Amino acid sequence: MFTVELMSLQDSDSGYHWCAVEIVGGPDDKDHLYLTVSADPAVSVINSRVSGQEGDSVSVQCLYSAEYQTEQKQWCRCKDWSCFTVGRTDTSRNSAVLVSDDEKGAVRVEMRGLQKSDAGWYWFSAGDVGVTVHLTVTDRPSTVTTTLSTQETQESVTTPEEITCSGTDKPK
Repeated sequence: MFTVELMSLQDSDSGYHWCAVEIVGGPDDKDHLYLTVSADPAVSVINSRVSGQEGDSVSVQCLYSAEYQTEQKQWCRCKDWSCFTVGRTDTSRNSAVLVSDDEKGAVRVEMRGLQKSDAGWYWFSAGDVGVTVHLTVTDRPSTVTTTLSTQETQESVTTPEEITCSGTDKPK
C-alpha cells in the first residue's frame, strides 16, 4: 500500500486521475477517481491529519456548506467502510465514536479509547461529497514508578566541646 498526497491544487487540477501499480508477472492493478478542486469546498476538515495516543481521545472538526445542512453526515473508516452517523455512539474494538452536528455547518467527530487498530484513513461525508482524514495512533509512553525507600540512621558524632563528664568542670 502507498499513499499519494497532492498539494497546492488549483481548480484546473479537477478531473479524472489514475493510480496504477505495475505487477511483474501478473496483471497491473489500477483504479481512477474524479477529483474536484474548489476554492469554496462543500466539505472540509480543520486538520486532515490527526494523532493520539492509545487509550486517549481525538476530535476532528468537519465543516460543510449550507447547501448540505439537511444531508446525512457520516464518518467512515476506509479500511472496512464501517460508518457512524450523526447522533450515533458506537464502539469499534473498544473505541467509542460520537458524531455530533451543530446544524450550522460544523460536525464534531470524537473517537475515545483509541486503539492501534483505529489508525488509518477515514472519510467524512455530507450527502455525496466528502473529504479524507488520516489518524495516527501512537503507543502510550510507558511509565516507570520508582519508590525510593530511605532508612533513617542516626549517627552520633561528638566533639570535645559537647562531651560532658561527671563533675563540675569541662575538659580544657
